[in-house]
Amino acid sequence: MRSSQKGFTMIEMVLVIVAVGIIGSMAAAMLFQGSDIFVKETNRQGFVSEARSAFWRLMRDTQGQSSPADFILSDQNSLYVKNGKGDLKDFQTGSSGYFNFRMGTGSYNSLSNSLGYSQSNGFTFYDNSFNVISPSSGGLTEAQAKTVHLSKLDLTFVNDTDILSLSSFVYPHNFRFGSKMSYHD
Repeated sequence: MRSSQKGFTMIEMVLVIVAVGIIGSMAAAMLFQGSDIFVKETNRQGFVSEARSAFWRLMRDTQGQSSPADFILSDQNSLYVKNGKGDLKDFQTGSSGYFNFRMGTGSYNSLSNSLGYSQSNGFTFYDNSFNVISPSSGGLTEAQAKTVHLSKLDLTFVNDTDILSLSSFVYPHNFRFGSKMSYHD
């Protein structure tokens, strides 16, 4: 005897629904894992971009320093620069992880809040014999600042488990012309 009814039995429908549910939950878990990895990598890329941009700004402005004497009051945590146009710029680091920038006498703007202060050496200054110039407690004196020949920028940025150390020696472009003579005033 032949069955003439078309369609699925109840057991077949339940098995199909269960199989589709299992496959769907596996697909959802894989999609969630992929999107989670994407978000983490995007955040990581943002951290690296912020750190590189902040360090690049510091390096570029230090290269534009007009005279060694303009490093006066700079120390391991503060860098004061003045470009050829006379624009004053101030970079500051702090133990709470900030790295700030100020143009002239305006307010400070944050370049990064991910500075690893304890891992960073900050700003170091060298004379023309490449000896380290040790600033006094108030920063470089006028006499010390005039002897600066080279500066080293050494900052470490930390975000969760990611650590990015950036370091560079900077010889400002204007230093190659020597000191300004009295008849230039």
